[in-house]
Amino acid sequence: MDYDTILSDYLGEYGRFQKLTIFCLAALAMPVGMQTMAMAFLGAVPEHHCRVPGVSDSAAPHLALPGDLSPTWLDYMHSLNDSIPLELDTNGEWLHSKCERYSDNVTAGGLDSLARNRSKLQCTDGWVYDKRLYSSSVVTEFDLVCDRAWLRELAQAMYMLGVSFGAIISGALSDRFGRRRTLLACLVLLLIFGVATAFASHYVIFVVLRFFIGAFGVGLYYVTFVLGMEGIGQSKRTMFGMVGTLFLVAGYIMQGVIAYLTRDWMTLQLAISVPVTVFLTYYWIAFESPRWLLANGRTEEAREVIDRAAKINGVEIPEKVYELMNENVHSNEDVGSYEKTQRVYTVLDLVRTPNMRKNTFIVAFSWFVCTAAYYGLSLGSAELPGDPYLNYILSSCAEIVAILVAWATMDRWGRKPPVIASLILAGLSCGATAGVPKDLWMVSTGLAMVGRFGVSIAFDILPLYSAEIFPTVVRNMGIGAVSMLARAGGILAPFVGLMGKSWAPLPLVIFGIMCFLDGVAILAVPETLGVPLPDTLEEAENLGSTLVQTDEKVVTVPTVEKTEVLDIVTSV
Repeated sequence: MDYDTILSDYLGEYGRFQKLTIFCLAALAMPVGMQTMAMAFLGAVPEHHCRVPGVSDSAAPHLALPGDLSPTWLDYMHSLNDSIPLELDTNGEWLHSKCERYSDNVTAGGLDSLARNRSKLQCTDGWVYDKRLYSSSVVTEFDLVCDRAWLRELAQAMYMLGVSFGAIISGALSDRFGRRRTLLACLVLLLIFGVATAFASHYVIFVVLRFFIGAFGVGLYYVTFVLGMEGIGQSKRTMFGMVGTLFLVAGYIMQGVIAYLTRDWMTLQLAISVPVTVFLTYYWIAFESPRWLLANGRTEEAREVIDRAAKINGVEIPEKVYELMNENVHSNEDVGSYEKTQRVYTVLDLVRTPNMRKNTFIVAFSWFVCTAAYYGLSLGSAELPGDPYLNYILSSCAEIVAILVAWATMDRWGRKPPVIASLILAGLSCGATAGVPKDLWMVSTGLAMVGRFGVSIAFDILPLYSAEIFPTVVRNMGIGAVSMLARAGGILAPFVGLMGKSWAPLPLVIFGIMCFLDGVAILAVPETLGVPLPDTLEEAENLGSTLVQTDEKVVTVPTVEKTEVLDIVTSV
């Protein structure tokens, strides 16, 4: 007797134990969400100019409080007209330079700076920053502006590289040592590296610590997701996946609120890291996955977990069930030894035949585009015109709506239509920002939020859609391959933002073009709703074809397997 039968016939698929499991494990996504989008404010770029010798930094505007009548940054800069040169920005407007100053310092009321040709210098004495919105950030701490601006994007790229590393390592560790041990280890290490990052005294130290935060954060999220999927019934796995995503977005929103209240990068980093200590209580709460225990032949430990769940659910498990469970473990061991003699599939099987090759390339392109656009638009929301805190929180709230829309549409209208519609919507809205005048900044900000809304819908549906396209024999391999390309998109996304230095709407236009092309490409991928999962390469090659399938071939594929796919891929 397998664990699914025990759940459905004896333990119950959605009893009190499963409800507590869904809530407690899904809640772990909140600290991961806060760390994932932290660079939106840790790396905030305030207005700045070269430090002028002889001019006190205290003259610059500081943190604005309600009712504060201190001068604006523009008024302050006018007082430096004779020290800071004017230059054309990307919108064709004359603004004070952020990276140059006049070599000879002339105070206000002195020589007319336009009356003679004056030489310019780079910011050899450092920078002065506008502190009305951010009292400090990593950018102001380590002067990551002008010719060092790319280092800010490198910090986020290293975080995403850590995510790639953690996804691989945590999966191997959880399979080798168990879900519970890996979960607790990731919790402790996330707390340690998160707190340590707040005291980073050098840029290199900060980047290295962020790398490990990414690794242990994604490890925590993946292991939590798998543990939850393996502990609840098949009918509730989709719900658990969506609830986990909602908690992740709740972490985004909470991080934005904390950033607004703190305005200081060290305080913010501590505030999003210290709450992890609450989850250390999971040492007494978290259970080991019964599936993992049974798969590794540890039947006595599996029985202890099942007995604990039965006690919470108020049911009793007959002794005969455990006897059948032990027999099933031994029979699976025999099957496993037989399967070792079967054909070994490689990544080349993903592209060996025409239809599989087409589907693989389009799915891989979609993962790359969705990840790049998702992180690019999410992290860039704080840099849109208007209040950065409000923009970030509103765009995160829009993602909650996107999750609910994805949840409601993908089982009613299919996977393909909502993905295509959302990507084309994202492409058109992001591309339209190129034609919005600068003074209509509320329109461009709204279009960017609509773009993130569209990308979020596709981002939520794509993992399940992809898993239903790859056949069983290479499904894990296919998801692993496209997820690696997705990480490449996440690493490159911050550097796309740098292109805004030459033309402000350019990053949004690039993301918009990518999303639109992706939406068009998905037209060539078959619909999978209501279609049995392909098991073999031949079935995957014929997926979506007009060939008539016999009833016998269809019924040999278990319909419940579609739900089981979420065990592996939704967290990716």
